[in-house]
Amino acid sequence: MGSAVESFKTAIQAHGLQPPETIQPGKFHRFAGYGKKRGDDAAWCKLFDDLRGGVFGDFSTGLDEHWQFETERTYSAEERAAFKQRIEAERQQRLAEELLQHEAAEKQAADILAAAKADPKQHAYATKKGVNFGPRVRRGTWPQRGWMDALLIPIYGADGKVWTLEAINTDGEKDYLKGGRKRGGFHPLGKISGASRVLIGEGLATVAAVHAVDGAPAVAAMDAGNLSAAALAVRTLAPDAEIILLTDNDIKPDGSNPGLKAATEAAQAVGGRVAVPELDGQKCDFWDVLQQRGADAVREALVTLQDIATATVATPATDGDHPWPKPQPLTAKIEPEAYPLDALPDTIREAVEEVAAFVKAPLPLVAGSALGALSLAIQAHCDIKRAERLSGPVGLFMLSIADSGERKTTCDGFFTSAIRQYEAEQAELAAPLLKDYAAELSAWTAEREGLLAAIKDAVKRDKPTQKHRDDLKELEHAKPEPPRIPRLILGDETPENLAYTLAKKWPAAGVVSSEAGVVFGAHGMGKDSVMRNLALLNTLWDGGALSIGRRSSESFTVKDARLTVALQIQEATLRAFFDKSGALARGTGFLARFLVAWPESTQGNRPFTDPPDTWPKLARFHQRITEILNTPAPINEQGGLNPVMLSFTPAAKAAWIAFHDAIEAELKSGGELYDVRDVASKTADNAARLAVLFHGFTNGIGGAVDVDSFDGASSIAAWHLSESRRFFGELALPVELANAARLDAWLIDYAKRERTHLISKRHVLQHGPLRSDAALVAALKELDELDRARLIQDSKRKTIKLNPALLAGGE
Repeated sequence: MGSAVESFKTAIQAHGLQPPETIQPGKFHRFAGYGKKRGDDAAWCKLFDDLRGGVFGDFSTGLDEHWQFETERTYSAEERAAFKQRIEAERQQRLAEELLQHEAAEKQAADILAAAKADPKQHAYATKKGVNFGPRVRRGTWPQRGWMDALLIPIYGADGKVWTLEAINTDGEKDYLKGGRKRGGFHPLGKISGASRVLIGEGLATVAAVHAVDGAPAVAAMDAGNLSAAALAVRTLAPDAEIILLTDNDIKPDGSNPGLKAATEAAQAVGGRVAVPELDGQKCDFWDVLQQRGADAVREALVTLQDIATATVATPATDGDHPWPKPQPLTAKIEPEAYPLDALPDTIREAVEEVAAFVKAPLPLVAGSALGALSLAIQAHCDIKRAERLSGPVGLFMLSIADSGERKTTCDGFFTSAIRQYEAEQAELAAPLLKDYAAELSAWTAEREGLLAAIKDAVKRDKPTQKHRDDLKELEHAKPEPPRIPRLILGDETPENLAYTLAKKWPAAGVVSSEAGVVFGAHGMGKDSVMRNLALLNTLWDGGALSIGRRSSESFTVKDARLTVALQIQEATLRAFFDKSGALARGTGFLARFLVAWPESTQGNRPFTDPPDTWPKLARFHQRITEILNTPAPINEQGGLNPVMLSFTPAAKAAWIAFHDAIEAELKSGGELYDVRDVASKTADNAARLAVLFHGFTNGIGGAVDVDSFDGASSIAAWHLSESRRFFGELALPVELANAARLDAWLIDYAKRERTHLISKRHVLQHGPLRSDAALVAALKELDELDRARLIQDSKRKTIKLNPALLAGGE
């Protein structure tokens, strides 16, 4: 008996399972499934009572195997037939037992859910994860483990019924309903049936995090072992959907990655693709990426998908008997210009050089962080008069287009530390004022309630109320106002919250963010709000007034306020914004107000350097910023700003006019700046703003802005205009050529990743940037004329062939 049992255990272990220590013949045993912790019972086995065979499997992975004991003699045909019959009988019995267990579990799940009345959003696990788990999750007791407070996650089948439940206690421990059917089940977020695009991941927190960022319907398969079965179920509900598997990056020391392996197998089963989270080689999932790197990093992973589709191996630069000529360029390429570092005032330039030497971020990002801090500090104190009836604020809107990981947040931290210290000091000084305000407001509220009670009592007694009414009116005019406490640096506020902060709390602030949510995020730029919010941000850049009407609370007016915006956004996110709202963003002049930077990445060329013991250049920068901040802001009686109006010296005015006119001459049709005339038309304004910032930093607030300040400012503004031409030039192309450019970039990226120059037209229509057949054919015609790609038809199969020279660095 011993050798048969041990041999049976060995067979089970060969499939990655750890069988129970004691296996009793003729008894059905349950134990932990593949990759599961002790206490799980997804795996099962039964050793036949004659010890000559057995069956085993794993409900979580679908494993179903049989084993036959090897003997020195050969089994007869009758014995083998009897063995097969027994295996089939065991299988049928097991299926019947499972069906009864599943039906009982479904009923039990329904009872547990019906009794769950608590708010799931307030559960400890939900608040820790900080993502919306959707409307189907409940909160109640979990009798199976005696948990009095559990998050209850229904697991649905493709038939729309709740099959079983997952429970999560307040410590994050998870448990499944015993006897429940999990394989092929899932928890949905959004409508899956008939969807055009579906995200599939393991745990609910991971899936909910990506769903919140991307918005596509999504399902949680609950664990890696169920990914393939859940993906197949989704495919039956959404036969034409693009399916994206959200893998857990379970990288192990030996190089294996069970999460990626399971996601890849699931993608292969349904013709999907895989999105892989990345945190510097660490084990992680998409929830971790969202918490540590933000929404743009999640979006980037959803753009750089791993395609599972099969591809043909690349061949030499010929197409049968038709050799490829050299590919022609799509557009005239604008080469990036070197950042004009010497144009910055000496103290700023030296601080930028000092920080750049350590951080090793792209130089324009480092300089942009310095300019953002400069704008934050000075914008409240002065405006610039460029000519009669031509004046305005000096705050900057800055936009850096760069991948996640370029260290913009680090650079911002270096240059805004003096501002944050100032904010902390002001908050500490205001603490007694806040207490006084709270006491005054309480007294005022009590007096108001007393007057209201007196009026009500007088009405009941049919007494006159006029004196009480007059007192109430007078009291309303005497309502205490909260003290205004400087808060200069804001995060990803909604545009409405941003406006309220400027109107009611402090009239000068800045949005400094590597997420760019205030401008390009879903909460600010939805279909119904995009026009309103673009107008708000435009008005704040212009220094104008805008009334904000509210239905449920006090309306207010933003007036005499100043705003700085310093954002980083990934290229793919900005292009997606253009696809959705680009016409409005450019048509309203919104993006024209930004100083754009699109620097070359330094990632891969940043060897480690120990930080210096001292930062003397940065310290001088901070000293000057602190001096400016400690100058009292010119706040008027209404709580707005009354900045001093600066003007140019005659020489600086002449230089500004020459700069303005040189740009204006290139805005006409056929001019060098015609395609970016919206951006170029604001460049002289931005140059004037920069000149005031340089003057205020170097010479103090007041006096006329000299020509040296303007010369440096105009060089910086001209560089940013060149960057706008490089990036926005493509977005101003005719639609046919713009589509061709988008398709060309996608084809090259796909071909390099998949190591091929042949891609089926059907695959491109399903996964490429152009989903319309007519648009794809028109774009391919453009690429064919430029010897970049061809559409070849072989029988019924249509294949796009890319010029292999493009994959070897061709233009």
